[in-house]
Amino acid sequence: MAINSGNSFCRIENKYIIPLEKLPLLIEAISEHVEYDKFAKEKGSYQVNSIYFDNIYGDIHNRNIAKPKFKEKLRLRSYGGDKPIFFLEFKDKVFKDVYKRRIYLSKEEVDAFVNDGVFPPKNGDPKHDEFIDELAIFKERYRGSIVPNTIMQYDRVAYMNKPGEDYLRLTVDRDIRYRRENFEINKIGGKSLLKEGYGILEIKFIGAMPLFVAKALNDLGLQRQTFSKFGSSYLNEAKEARLL
Repeated sequence: MAINSGNSFCRIENKYIIPLEKLPLLIEAISEHVEYDKFAKEKGSYQVNSIYFDNIYGDIHNRNIAKPKFKEKLRLRSYGGDKPIFFLEFKDKVFKDVYKRRIYLSKEEVDAFVNDGVFPPKNGDPKHDEFIDELAIFKERYRGSIVPNTIMQYDRVAYMNKPGEDYLRLTVDRDIRYRRENFEINKIGGKSLLKEGYGILEIKFIGAMPLFVAKALNDLGLQRQTFSKFGSSYLNEAKEARLL
C-alpha cells in the first residue's frame, strides 16, 4: 500500500480539547509557520459530515473503546457545499500512527451503500478495486454486517504548513453534532458533543512534532488527550442515561 501518496497516507495525529478562546493565541504563536488551508473556503473553514459504520452488534465500537493497539473505522465523508464530494474511507490506528485509504463515490453510490448496503462497483483502477476487496473482507470480519451507525457533523478550520516547511496540518472542529437516525449525510442536525465554548484541536505531522508547536501548546497549558468523536458520543449517552 502506498503511504502519503494519492488517496492513501500515514501520519501521526494528536488531539486536544481546546477552549476556543485560546485558539487565537495558539495561531498567533505559530503564525510564522502556518497559513490557512488553500483548499478550504474563506479563512480555512468548511463543513465536515461523516457517517460511521458498525455491524448490527456494535462490535466495532465495542472493540475500539477497549483501547486495543490496533483500531479500525469505516466512514463515509462529505464536505457539503453546493457541489459536495463523497468518499468512503478506512481509518486505522496502530499505536500512534494513523493510516487512511479512501475512494471517491458518486451520490448514487452513496445512497446505494448507506440505504441498501450495496458496494460501489469495481472500475478497473487497481487502488479502487483493492479497496472494494478490502471492504468485502471487512464485512466478513464483522459477521457479515455493515450498517450506518452515527452521523458526525462539525465546522472545521484548517491550517497548513507554509511552503518550504515540514508537513504540518492543524484543524479545529467546533459546533460538533451527532445523531443515530436520518442518515442523509449532508442534512444538518443532532445533539451537541462538547460543552459550549470548546472544540477539538488535531495536530497532524510526520515524524516528530515541530518544536514551535510543542512550545505553544505547553505555554497554553494544552495537553494531548485520547479522544474519539464517535466513541465520545456513546459516553455522552451513557452519562445522560445515568442521570435519568
